[in-house]
Amino acid sequence: YPSVTLSWLVNETFSLPSWITLGKVRLAYAEVGIFPEPYNTKTYFTSPIITDGFTNGLSFPYGSENGFGYSSTLGNATLKPEKKKGTEVGLLLNLFGRVNVDFTYYHENTEDILLLKPIAPGSGFSDEYTNAGELVNKGVELQLGVDVIKNSDITWNVTANWSKNKNEVKKLAEGVDQISIESAFTSIGSYAIVGEPVGVFFGTKWQRDNEGNLIIGSNGIPLKEAEQGNVGDPNPTWTGGLRNTITWKGFTLSGLLDFRRGGDMYNGTFARLNNLGRTEVSADRERTYIIPGVLENGQPNTIEVAAVDYYKRFVGDAGGAAEQFVEEVNWIRLRDVSLSYKFKPKNIGFIKNVELSFTGRNLWLDTNYDGVDPETSLTGAGSNIGGLDYFNNPGAKSYLFGVKLNF
Repeated sequence: YPSVTLSWLVNETFSLPSWITLGKVRLAYAEVGIFPEPYNTKTYFTSPIITDGFTNGLSFPYGSENGFGYSSTLGNATLKPEKKKGTEVGLLLNLFGRVNVDFTYYHENTEDILLLKPIAPGSGFSDEYTNAGELVNKGVELQLGVDVIKNSDITWNVTANWSKNKNEVKKLAEGVDQISIESAFTSIGSYAIVGEPVGVFFGTKWQRDNEGNLIIGSNGIPLKEAEQGNVGDPNPTWTGGLRNTITWKGFTLSGLLDFRRGGDMYNGTFARLNNLGRTEVSADRERTYIIPGVLENGQPNTIEVAAVDYYKRFVGDAGGAAEQFVEEVNWIRLRDVSLSYKFKPKNIGFIKNVELSFTGRNLWLDTNYDGVDPETSLTGAGSNIGGLDYFNNPGAKSYLFGVKLNF
């Protein structure tokens, strides 16, 4: 897996204005291999488990009885590493001795992606772990740092960063144009679809006319499409951050604001709580509802439905289409704030200095999301896909106090 990096100090080659104290251009190319997961070259017997998604389910050993079944995943003796090839171009400038500008553009192509390819159930297996597919990532990263105040007594540095990434699934296994990569519910999941960003939501949709109006059935509830479709993209449009760091006579105060713009979230928690009548909006239940839309004959809908049907079958998960609960998310988050003090203790010669610190994390969140925290995900921290909210625990605030001794 070769890699090569080239950098050029422009300010040492040309006579630049005195206010440009550093000008550096860099170019890099690298290849990285991702090895297959172990024990996938053969097909093994496994302990079966049956679960409903709400409990731990039933599995063997069950009581004193043990049992094994043939794995539903077919082994593959021809596995090879997944390969990622990336090119990066960057520019670093230092201006006036106080301003740092760092710009990066990257383009990555991933081939022979390791994934579970669906196969015909008639074979006795549901999928095969194999090399298939190609994914492209490209984007830009920009960082701007400014020393607002810089003297012997006090310094104040402000650093802002902004990044935008675009990815696209270029191809999958032969004859396959979509693969589930994070299963959630029968109504929605995260998929890799050729021509789409990786991880898009594929789920149930409402039927609509040419003008986008819901088509209402004879019972007053909208009709669903016969097949599922793309209902959202959890990938953000862009992300950013703003950090302020102030130092004064041994004290250092630092804080980071985290920004996210765009990207969708499936609010399954809200859907279920509507179904159960546990949301604030579902308290308005002592009346009937008329769902905006048109009937199958094209006339405006005038059919009244009871509140129980409205909150269960339209805005609840006892019948509502998955697209009903997908929200576009923005946020500003106070990621962390820290205060530290470094000093030289008296009469203890073997200790060079002591640093006391206090840090708070995840202290404040401003978001348009109707749920608790749009950063959590049903599939957990080990997943590469986010955006699924179903009674997830919100991000916790934490407070840390530290002591560091330098001998």
